[in-house]
Order: sequence, then structure tokens, then C-alpha cells
Amino acid sequence: MKLNTSKQNISKLNSLILGSCLVGGLLISSAQADTLRHAQRHSFQTEVTRTAGDRSLRRTTEQVAGQGHFQRTTQFATGQGKTASRKVQGEYDAAAQTYTRTLESTRPNGDTVSSVRETTKTEDGFVRSQSRTNADGQMASKQVSVSVDHENQVQTRNVEASGYAGASYSASTTRSWGDSGEQ
Repeated sequence: MKLNTSKQNISKLNSLILGSCLVGGLLISSAQADTLRHAQRHSFQTEVTRTAGDRSLRRTTEQVAGQGHFQRTTQFATGQGKTASRKVQGEYDAAAQTYTRTLESTRPNGDTVSSVRETTKTEDGFVRSQSRTNADGQMASKQVSVSVDHENQVQTRNVEASGYAGASYSASTTRSWGDSGEQ
């Protein structure tokens, strides 16, 4: 059997191999990106102690993660006996296309604060609602809705918020981009 090793055939073979590598790389990258998008969290435990002179701080963190959810608990302790904690939970509901994140925190002085944030994907963007409760039990809230009109190359963002003292705020912004992709 005689191989045809002309420059033209070698060039075609090199182009075929390069093309196959590029297509394969794109498929793998796409699969990896999809995997990373839906499984970015992992379970872990850490303990870190920092010391500066006669002061120290120990932080212990444990995160338990599964498909579409996680819970991370962090404990802080100083060498002077002060403690604080923080618990964050997140869960994605694929059927509703909603991600919910809750936070509960206790400060070294004993004050507690909390927040809940819910993001729901819509047909043309997303809606995010957030509420926070401060140490005095006062509540603040914010709602953001973003829609994108790909055909007309326009993004609209509406924000409504109310602060702890009852003050309200609202804003609406519109961004557009042209053929060059600039905004």
C-alpha cells in the first residue's frame, strides 16, 4: 500500500485535523460551560486562624452542596471571646426557573440581620426581589426587573426600593447597542 504524501493531501489532512479539534473543543467547552453554570458549588470545610500581635480571629466554614442547592455556615471567634455567625442557603427550582438565597447573620454584639433574595427568569429577562431585616427589626426591600428586546437591541431595567426609614426610590434605565455590539 502506497501513501499519497503530496503537499496538497498533507495540507488537507492538517486542515481536517485542525477543524476536528476546533469542533471537538467547542463541544467540550459548551458541555463544560453548561456543567459549570448548573453545578458551580461544591461541599467543603475550612478553618483559618489569623493572629496579629495579641489579637486572633478563627473562622470555620462548612458548605454542603448538592444539585441545585447549597448551605454554607461560617462561625467566627476572636481571642477575646466574641463570636459571630453567618448562614447562607441557596436553592434553584428548575421547574419555576427561580433561584432563592437566604442569609441569616449574628454579629459579635448579638444583633441579628437577615435577607431573602429571589430571582426568577422570565421570557425576556429576569425579576429579582430582595428583602432585608436589620437588627432593629426594620425591613427594606427592592425589586428589579430586567427585560431584553434582542430584535431592537434594547435592555430595560426598572428598580423600585424602600429603605428602613420608609423612604422610597425608583429608577428606570434603557440601554441600547448597535451593530458593533457596543452599549
